[in-house]
Amino acid sequence: MSERLSPKKRLLLAAAASVLLIVLAALLAPLSAEWRAYARGLEFAVLAGLSILVVASLVALPLGTLAASGPRSFDTALRFVCDLVSCLPTVFVATVLWAWSSRIVGFVCAIGVLRGLEQAWLLRCEIVRLDAEDAESVQRGLGRTPLRVFLRQHLPAALGPLFVSASFSVAWLSALDAALTQAGLRPVGALPTWGLPLGAAHASPLPALLAAGSVVLITVALHALFRPPAGAEVPGRTP
Repeated sequence: MSERLSPKKRLLLAAAASVLLIVLAALLAPLSAEWRAYARGLEFAVLAGLSILVVASLVALPLGTLAASGPRSFDTALRFVCDLVSCLPTVFVATVLWAWSSRIVGFVCAIGVLRGLEQAWLLRCEIVRLDAEDAESVQRGLGRTPLRVFLRQHLPAALGPLFVSASFSVAWLSALDAALTQAGLRPVGALPTWGLPLGAAHASPLPALLAAGSVVLITVALHALFRPPAGAEVPGRTP
């Protein structure tokens, strides 16, 4: 297998992808209204994706940590909330949140909280898995680790899957936006996003193809940026 990219190369890859998309949008925007919508959609996808990433991280880190290492009652409460949210179709939840939010900022933050609950449960499961594989933790029993040991050993190793999940934030948002547009649930007067070329019919398929390709490029760049380091060790495992 080839060696993983260094952090510097990952950052350069993400920056190169961003510059490429910005230059491409600036060149295409003056050509037609559809290309202007693509440029506005790029702006929304990047800003909203980063906002969802930040909000989801602020929600997932404390909730997932407390559920895995805190009281059993908190673990049960998070399980109940995640089961309740997963019972509802994501498109339905997004429609309700978009109709409830008077501003796009509120909608993006609400979607970030929804995404954060999913990632909190993912983080909790990964921490519990690492805790079960740790020989010292098994001897302690009950699957609970002292906070100091947990913060130094288990949390850094458990962040890998969370980062990988976070790299799909823009793709997840674009797919959700396209589904809302396709279903006719997009609010009137909403900002132009990539949901319009991806979810609505147009005379030319080029904006939709470029939007889909841009989503793939952003996702690959974010995945390369957030990929766990090559030398990351897992607690309880001998190298």
